[in-house]
Amino acid sequence: MKRRKSSVGELISTLVFFVMAIWLTYEGIAGYNRGELIKAILIWIGGLLALIASFRFQIQIIVNKLKKQK
Repeated sequence: MKRRKSSVGELISTLVFFVMAIWLTYEGIAGYNRGELIKAILIWIGGLLALIASFRFQIQIIVNKLKKQK
């Protein structure tokens, strides 16, 4: 499979997703320490989704490989 070159915009958005995942995790911990459990859980979910989004191209490669195996 030929791998296409990433654009600068894609690299920037990937970096932003990854940094936001780290920041949201930290904010979730801070919210948990303040006793705001529901808010902390929602923030952690956002952090998890941002982390998944930062690996979206790698996930796409894995899914495409799995589709080819069928």
